[in-house]
Amino acid sequence: MYRFKGFDSAECGDSMSALETLVNAWMEAERPRIRYMCQSMRGEHILLSFVYEDTRELEKRVATQAQTGVTGGLPRIYDEDLIDECPTSPRIPVTPPPMH
Repeated sequence: MYRFKGFDSAECGDSMSALETLVNAWMEAERPRIRYMCQSMRGEHILLSFVYEDTRELEKRVATQAQTGVTGGLPRIYDEDLIDECPTSPRIPVTPPPMH
């Protein structure tokens, strides 16, 4: 799930170093997987906007998939069925039908 986080330089007295410290502290604490970043102006203030994924949620999802045997979006049972049937699967022709 994507989340949004915004920073306004007005919160830091318009100090670039204070804004940088605030953003870096958030990044170190949350370890976000940033998907989109935007910098814009609001009057005399700098706005930084981030769209990110929470890495803790990602780690939980991966751990759950590993525990349930889901790999590549499909349960392992499907992977095994495909291995057993290929390459002579009756559902998938070896040569494509002729084009008219």
